[in-house]
Amino acid sequence: MTIKHNFTIAMPNQPYVDDFSEGKTQAATYTGAKYIKVQYDLADGTVRNILNEADTLEELNARPVGIMEGHAPLEIDATVHPKIAAYLSGNYDTGPVEDYSEDLGTTDADGNAETWTYYWNDNKGVLSQIYLRDTIKWVDNNFVGPEFRAHAVSEENFKSSVANRITQDTAELARDGVYTDEEKAEIQKHKEFLESIETKYAGIKHWKIVFLSSPSYK
Repeated sequence: MTIKHNFTIAMPNQPYVDDFSEGKTQAATYTGAKYIKVQYDLADGTVRNILNEADTLEELNARPVGIMEGHAPLEIDATVHPKIAAYLSGNYDTGPVEDYSEDLGTTDADGNAETWTYYWNDNKGVLSQIYLRDTIKWVDNNFVGPEFRAHAVSEENFKSSVANRITQDTAELARDGVYTDEEKAEIQKHKEFLESIETKYAGIKHWKIVFLSSPSYK
């Protein structure tokens, strides 16, 4: 039997930024078993996986489960910890979630305003967009985490990548007799765009930058 239990998901002010100060929330409903049994690592408290699910504690504990060495079982009441149960099982529904859109205050080559939009998953998926998987812990009889999901590319790596692309464009432009004037102009335009990023997008998160299409190299 599946229960339904309403809970609220705290939403970050914007994706990939660990700041919830604006108090944004998303209504959600847990739709799964009332009780979940998991195992957690005794060394650091990391919750590993779901072992069993049931409507009653008696039913939950009546089924034999295998516990890994160095781990211990833990029973979770989904009506007490609905967010944790939803995060671990994926059994929840948010309905439609409003996407995040931001005017960057910049314009493209044609003078059009540039915006960045992040699409939150409707119904299921928001929790895995906000938090990293497998990062919840059971420490001192309390749940800790999960860890916030930052952008996969660090600012340092992004800057390094841009510098490498500028070097590549420069090298391609120096090759004689390889590209037509039109192709060279495309590469030059791309290089100049990359060189302008630091100034044009100053103060803007690197994942929001609206990139030109990469030129074709020979």
